[in-house]
Amino acid sequence: MYESETELLAALQATSKSVSKALTGGKALVKALDRLSEERALERPDLLAEAVEALKEGENRIFWGPGGEGLVHALEARARQLRATAHHQLLSGLSSRLANPEHMKVVSDSPLVLYLHPLTLEVHFEQFKGTLMYAREPLATTSLDPEEILSAHTVQVEQFRGMRIDSRQFWNVCKLAYEMVLLKNGLPRGSRVDIVELLAPLTWLWPVQGQFKKGTGMPRFLLAYQIQKLRQDGMIAQQGVRLDLGSATGGSTRNKANVLYIPFGPTEGQYYLSLCFGQG
Repeated sequence: MYESETELLAALQATSKSVSKALTGGKALVKALDRLSEERALERPDLLAEAVEALKEGENRIFWGPGGEGLVHALEARARQLRATAHHQLLSGLSSRLANPEHMKVVSDSPLVLYLHPLTLEVHFEQFKGTLMYAREPLATTSLDPEEILSAHTVQVEQFRGMRIDSRQFWNVCKLAYEMVLLKNGLPRGSRVDIVELLAPLTWLWPVQGQFKKGTGMPRFLLAYQIQKLRQDGMIAQQGVRLDLGSATGGSTRNKANVLYIPFGPTEGQYYLSLCFGQG
């Protein structure tokens, strides 16, 4: 079967790796199942998801035994039941605690994304956590407890209020930051520049000092907010000069670090790649 000692050695090494991988997977499976035997563990969607994933791992099927497939189906059904219960409790809990329940809207259901004016909450039932976001930029992570979510929401909104500036002031600061980018890149007036290139000069020019985390600079969500507010206030054009945004299309949206998502409302928005100031 093996024509040389080299082939035999290679087969032995491959078998050793396969057995080792299977045994490692078996240990992970035992750990995941053991955790489900802990008190109230069957009420934890994260532990259920961990066990199901370990059971369905290809190499781990050899450990199933006769009841393995039925166990997987039962755990998946239990996870769906917990998700439905958590979904209902989350929506009803938030709605009952909001001063204005109409400020909450369901943006999508898979994954569940809620609009909690002016932020969004992306819900991860399997991890029993949620992420508060603005302009698709993460701001804070919370549990799915409505009280904790609304407390974190209040903190983030207050930070917004502390960092933002009025639209007229932003238009002037943004134009100056744009001109600094043109000078740095040796570009003529009116040239388009990548929108994210403004983050560095805006950090230096921002009139509200001490609001950015040390070493991080101006956050992307704040630039998105200020541009959105500028449009909302009808101040895109001033003194014959207009701020023009260039949409991100096709492959340019693959690398989210190079584009900026600007919301238009609770459920609408668009990615932008560039901007310029020109005659308007």
